[in-house]
Amino acid sequence: MKTIKVFNQTIQLDFLFEEQFTSLDKYLTDLKPFYFINSHSEDYRFDDSNCYLKTKYYNLYKIDDKIVQLQKINDINVGIIVYDNNCIDLYLIDKNFQTEYLLSQYAFVYILNKTNNAILMHSSSVVYNDRAILLAAKSGTGKSTHARLWREYKRAITLNDDKNCVAYEDGKLLLYPHPWSGKHQIDTNIKAYVSCIVFLYQSKENTIKKLSKIEGMRLLLSQIERPNKNNLDKWNKIVDRLLDLPMYYYGCNISKEAVDLLYKRLEMDLCL
Repeated sequence: MKTIKVFNQTIQLDFLFEEQFTSLDKYLTDLKPFYFINSHSEDYRFDDSNCYLKTKYYNLYKIDDKIVQLQKINDINVGIIVYDNNCIDLYLIDKNFQTEYLLSQYAFVYILNKTNNAILMHSSSVVYNDRAILLAAKSGTGKSTHARLWREYKRAITLNDDKNCVAYEDGKLLLYPHPWSGKHQIDTNIKAYVSCIVFLYQSKENTIKKLSKIEGMRLLLSQIERPNKNNLDKWNKIVDRLLDLPMYYYGCNISKEAVDLLYKRLEMDLCL
């Protein structure tokens, strides 16, 4: 059992596969927890007739005052999440770390959505000279590899390698760290202001283009969570600020030259 502090929230975790969640220790705190996430190996049975939302990945049910989420992978049920105010219980149908990690990540999103000024963006982030660069792309494109090259050749720091917590504070966009950082669990417990967004795609030749807001919005919407009726105002505010950032469309290969070209462009445009 551990208590962590992420995005100004204290969360007590009681996980079955805690020893495999290697990113947790850097977020440990002695503060009193406000949220609780607990994993269970036993079955959880509920009335599944009251489903109010079905998606490719999960179904949602309203059970008394609780929200029950039936999680699926390739149409196979792998786990159940029970949201009960500040207590979140994870019931593992597939009893392994991967399922626990997936369910607990949804629990973190639930907690984050209760705040007023942050959303998650699917991206890898590198921090160079105290400024964050968001590297966004479809899964499998190579954003984590490109982030690794920035670490190797520019001594940059990866803040989060998979899902970045983007907050709007004091008129600026700020990335907050958290331990849900992808299969390699690469993250650093630092904060940094966002300088730009780079949308990556695979290309044999390295070529970069600056995007208009309209072009950037089409790419951005595929990388951020969609709003709901409870967080629409927050979502609009943060997305508007993201669209104000310099945005680039970068076709690149996996090489030192790809890092150098992007660095030179950002140095010229942003005095990176």
